[in-house]
Amino acid sequence: MDWMLVFGLLRTNLLEKSTLNGASYPSKGFSLMNNFLTVDYSEILPFTDPLQIQTTGEFKTLHAIDCDWGQMKINQLSLPEITLVKFEGQIRQNLHLRKRAPHESTTVDSCIFLDGSVDSDFAGMSERISMRKGMHNFIYKPEAIDDHYVKAQDGIKLLHLSIDRFYYSSLLCEKEKWSADLKERLLNKKLIYGSPDNMQISPQMLHIVNDLLNCPLTGNLRNLMLEAKIIEFIALQLNQLVKEIPGKAPQKLKTSDRDALYALREFLHESYTKNHSLKNLAMCFGINEFKLKKGFKELFGTTVFDYLHDLRMEHAKQLLAANEVLVNEVSGMVGYKNANHFSTAFKRKYGLNPTQLRN
Repeated sequence: MDWMLVFGLLRTNLLEKSTLNGASYPSKGFSLMNNFLTVDYSEILPFTDPLQIQTTGEFKTLHAIDCDWGQMKINQLSLPEITLVKFEGQIRQNLHLRKRAPHESTTVDSCIFLDGSVDSDFAGMSERISMRKGMHNFIYKPEAIDDHYVKAQDGIKLLHLSIDRFYYSSLLCEKEKWSADLKERLLNKKLIYGSPDNMQISPQMLHIVNDLLNCPLTGNLRNLMLEAKIIEFIALQLNQLVKEIPGKAPQKLKTSDRDALYALREFLHESYTKNHSLKNLAMCFGINEFKLKKGFKELFGTTVFDYLHDLRMEHAKQLLAANEVLVNEVSGMVGYKNANHFSTAFKRKYGLNPTQLRN
């Protein structure tokens, strides 16, 4: 099994570096091009030497923008070897964000899309990458040459996680071939792009994101908690990658079916405590049951009911951790009529009884 191909680490369609190096780019500022307003990336997030970033452990506002093309608030949280930036705003005009960093990239970058969409071109890759709400992926690219195309949209919200290349490498073991291959490419400064088709944010990942954005601890304990959550996210991200089956091309879904499935997933996040049937869901979202089952599994890597189960268990876990609701009450709140059935399902999921979590 060629794990290099599984992870998209060896791409046959790399751009020739001479094309990038020979291109001429306009100077910092603004210009109009193909109905997109070109804005230098440093106008959004000023370039900073990674060695100069101070550890804060708290989200600090770096930039608050309110101009003709839109509004954007950028907050940054910094730990040793790790930086987490939150972008949130509204785009009134199509934007081309042009990034030409003055220094070589030294980080593995993960993008977690909570709302909105962006299309991106990266140095060394000829295919444009499209990120949408509910997607995540990671990339390592020595050349910090990017072009991001953001269409006008009501809301955009994403987390950008940057992890030092050597720190990330230290998390990878050499006993498993896929991990050893990934580590070797990082240490040798080779382009890495996680999954060519991007990956879907799981309910467990959403729970981690919520913990990162709302960590109640302070001081060094806060830093320890944040670092642990970030490592947990990386583990889940790599686990999704490992599960991809080499050589199995996914069936192409029609755009209308894909949109229906994304709408269905969003509906499940709003109604996971209720009882659902595939027949009713298919009828509500205008897609037949076969396409619903097969398409949902293809897009999100799990079945509709397993996805519902994960949402319910994650919500139950949060309720129990808050220590404000009784176990039998939590059981009913996440759709279980029998508290014993809930306890069994919870233990199967997390390896402990609900009462143990409350203690």
